[in-house]
Amino acid sequence: MLSWLAKASIGLSTMVDEHFGINVVEFMAAGVIPVTHASGGPLHDIVVPLDGGATGFHAHDSQSFADAMHRVLSMSKSQEQAMRERARRWA
Repeated sequence: MLSWLAKASIGLSTMVDEHFGINVVEFMAAGVIPVTHASGGPLHDIVVPLDGGATGFHAHDSQSFADAMHRVLSMSKSQEQAMRERARRWA
């Protein structure tokens, strides 16, 4: 699993009202930027700001998922690295 996550840029989780979301925590711990459904645990407890910065993105429909993935892929290397580090610390 870790070898696959090491090759990834985005961890996509589309489950609505997921209670916790261990897969999202695994994404973050591996340094993969999560794009999750804006509900349940990922919204309220997991992909939350840390030290004034985002740890990932939330979406609610196909367009907002596409927009969030575009934002991840369009980030500067320094922005991307900072988000990955915040996500790892939070996970």
